[in-house]
This record gives sequence, C-alpha cells and structure tokens, in this order.
Amino acid sequence: MKILQCLPRRMRFTAERASSVELCVAEWTSHSRYRQSTTVVAEASDAPPLLDIPVHRLPPPRKPTSLQLAWEVRKIAPRFDLIVSQQHVPTTARIRALSRSRPLVLQTHNYIPPIENGRFARIANAIRRRELASMSGITMVSHAVREQFHKDWPGVDVPTEIVSTGFDFSIWKTDTQPEDIILVNGRCVEAKGILESALACAEFLSHNPSWRAIFILSLVEDADYDARVVAALDRVKDRVRIYRDIPFAEVRALTARCKIAIVASKWNEPFGRTALEAHAARVALISSGTGGLREVSGPNAVYLDAITPEQICRAIAGLAGDEERRNRLVHDALTFAETNFSLGSPGQAAGSSAISARLDAFFEHVVEKSRR
Repeated sequence: MKILQCLPRRMRFTAERASSVELCVAEWTSHSRYRQSTTVVAEASDAPPLLDIPVHRLPPPRKPTSLQLAWEVRKIAPRFDLIVSQQHVPTTARIRALSRSRPLVLQTHNYIPPIENGRFARIANAIRRRELASMSGITMVSHAVREQFHKDWPGVDVPTEIVSTGFDFSIWKTDTQPEDIILVNGRCVEAKGILESALACAEFLSHNPSWRAIFILSLVEDADYDARVVAALDRVKDRVRIYRDIPFAEVRALTARCKIAIVASKWNEPFGRTALEAHAARVALISSGTGGLREVSGPNAVYLDAITPEQICRAIAGLAGDEERRNRLVHDALTFAETNFSLGSPGQAAGSSAISARLDAFFEHVVEKSRR
C-alpha cells in the first residue's frame, strides 16, 4: 500500500523546530509496515528530512495556501492508494474535493469544536459537518477527543480509531543521572498553567537551595503573560534556566536531567505529549489530569486538586522529599506508558496493540472498504 502523508502548510518535516504534528507523523511512519512506501508532502527546505523517506516538496506558498496544497496533491494522488491529512479540516476537505478517486483519512491531534457564536455559525457548522462526513476515516489521539467529537458532531458516521501519540522508548534511554531539577515544558499560554507553575517553583526554590528549575517555553502569544512568568521567577533567577523554541533533541536531553516534571494544564488536553515525554525520560510527574492527561499517566502521577501555586508547590515538596515515592512513580509510569503507547517494531503484526500497527490496520480497513 502506497501512502501519501500531507502536512499542513508551513511545516517542513525537518529536525529544526519540528512541531508535535511533524514528530507524530515521523514516529508513526518510522515503525509502520508501509514506511518504505510512504511519501510526505511538506514545504520546500534544504535541510534533511525528519525521517529518511521520500518527501514531496511544495512550491513557495501563495494564497489561498490550502487550495494550492490540495492542487499539488491532486497531481500526484493517482500514484498512491491512500491519502492522509493532518488536523486541519478545511485543507483536508479541499484535498477530498480535488482527489475523490482516492480514500482519505483525517488524523486529528486536537478537538474539532463547532462554532458556537456568530451570525453564520449554523451555516459554518453545517459546512464543517459535511466536510467531516466526507472523510473515509478519522483518527483521534485519545478517548477524550473521540467522546467529545461524537458530542459535537452527532450524525457524522465515518470509521474512527484511537491512534495516540506513540513513542520509540529506546531513544529516551540515557546514562544521564537525574539532578535536583524541576521541569516545566510547554507553550507559554495561560491554558497551560505556566504562571502558576512558575510561582510554585519560585516558592519551593526559595526554601530549597539545592534544587533548580528548567522552563522550556514555546509559542509566546501574549508578551504580557510571558513577562509575568519571567517576573515570577526573578527572585530565584540564579537557579532557573529558561529555554525557548529549542530542537527536540535538546528537549530530550534536558528532560533526562530532571527529577520532577509539572504539567499543570487548565484546559482539557486532547492527549498530553509532554506528560508522556516525562514518563519516557523517567521523570516523576505532577499533572492536572485534565482531558487526555489521565489516559497518558493512569494512576502513576501526582494529580492536582486545583491548579494553584500553593497546590503545585505542595506537590513538588511532597515528591522532592520522598525519593522512594518518586522512584515508584517513575517505574510504574514507564511500564504503563510502554504498555499503552509503544510504537512497536517496524513490521509488527496488525493484531498488535502497538500504535503504528494499529494505525496500519486502520489504513488497511479504510482502503479495503473504499475498494468494496
């Protein structure tokens, strides 16, 4: 089976500043039985691809960019058995409209909420419902996302499958000895609880001079909020390092140095990749448990009753002072994660519970159903 994987515009499928979507596509494909027959559609770039597979580079973008992408896909679609498009529904719908001779799967990485307000909300939602219903199949990253999808889009009856972010846990193995470091990694936005985490870290570090903190921040959407985060850490700035938009390999190396990670999201996370990274790197996790975060960690995290600096600080202190508990959480969380989120090995049988094997089986089902 030949698969064409279409990335949203502005994604180059290179190691430099790879988005979570690009990382997911590379990880799924790397362990797929169809790795050698998969081609990725991405922006033009001179850098090596994120994965050693064929990449169809797009010409420089011009408006409307998603229509241009759909037109480029139309030119090469006849050479493939299946088209896969990532997350962006309008782009995927345009690909569907121009390449109806091939089955198309939409892979979601987030919720697809209906428009609730506005003069044309009813019309816009009717269009979106028709776009979703035109798909040959849709994958969801968690049970939380699928449950919300069926609530938001009743009557959209297309094949669906839970295909979460997967991990090659072997690349997270390291000889690095963890240090007394707290990690906060995420987008610098209020929904991620970054400010509350910063205030909690500042309070804890002020009373525990042997500990330090690392903040890996990306996507500064609100300069004022970002400034408040920096100001919250000012009194302990000599023991805090802030990194911004760094390569994934550096994120992995920094994570391995830490003993405690905080994921204090206020919104219902569709999945929780950062939490899974903490488990893979053998770091004890403090989590808000919202949305898909509990699916990622099971019972193997310290869950916050409320996302406040006081609650987070109390959780940090509890873990920092109890090495036996930290080690138990690390061990059990890694076992849970490897059992439920392993990519598996290349060529693994379709009946396996490994992520890539399950995705391969779903692709095969969609193609076979289309042929029938």
